[in-house]
Amino acid sequence: MASIDILKGFMATRFLNPGEIAHNRSVVLATYRHLLRATGIAFRGDNDTLVASRKLAHESFAKNRRLEPGGVEAGQGIEHAQGVAQILRENVVQGKNTGGENYKLNIHEHTQRLDNETAKQFKGKTKTFKEIKDASF
Repeated sequence: MASIDILKGFMATRFLNPGEIAHNRSVVLATYRHLLRATGIAFRGDNDTLVASRKLAHESFAKNRRLEPGGVEAGQGIEHAQGVAQILRENVVQGKNTGGENYKLNIHEHTQRLDNETAKQFKGKTKTFKEIKDASF
């Protein structure tokens, strides 16, 4: 069972507010591990980007380590990390130029797939992090 499934199961059994989420050490650690796994999925085969993304995740969690356990700010940080992990896993696809304007995309089993009509609706539009996280395509 993936850590996100464990996390979702835990969250479904109890309704936790952001402060309670941040106060629960196991949820924080599960979120961190989930984020690292998501970077591995999104950046497989691109070692430089993988190392940089994991370093950024580590630095972000280390910086927020001093936040008040159970505080709203800590809870918001956990929610943000969970959203980033979801976006990395479902919406980030890397491509490699195979010559000219052709690219080989690294589409994996976690990649969110849209039909052409749905994808055309979003072409050229800039979305905020919250819009992407809350979207149900």
